[in-house]
Amino acid sequence: MLVLFCETLFIIVVNAQEIEMISKILIAVDGSEQAEKAFQYACYLGERCKVLLLLVYVVEEFANIGYSISKEVEQEKEEMLQKYLIRAKNILSTDVDMIKTRGNDAAEEILLIANKENVDTIVVGSRGFSASKDFLLGSVSYKVMHYAKCPVVVVR
Repeated sequence: MLVLFCETLFIIVVNAQEIEMISKILIAVDGSEQAEKAFQYACYLGERCKVLLLLVYVVEEFANIGYSISKEVEQEKEEMLQKYLIRAKNILSTDVDMIKTRGNDAAEEILLIANKENVDTIVVGSRGFSASKDFLLGSVSYKVMHYAKCPVVVVR
């Protein structure tokens, strides 16, 4: 087991091939309470480590939703993402970027972005809007945690 040190924060990495300091954190947001907690943690981590924060929101495409409802939901989520971006820029002294994408599987999209953007750490909430309260982890956080090529922080 290898340990990375970032000022007063320890991040434990298991089976790491190559150790580098954190330089980019991906935070997946959906407007849920858990995503809010994950956002706060990612901002804390980003500020302490002085790294770029990448806000990601995936617009999940559902075939059974009408066009007007889909556009309305997308507009609401765009506003939510802009609020997260403004808050992050006010909190952090480092760069903040955002990516909004579309897809059928939020976890798969998050993993694709993480690989494409070469992020060092992914931060997700333990459950989003779609997860049942009976489960400890939502399906998105579960998939991201199991298939990511970098460390994943799941915030409860």
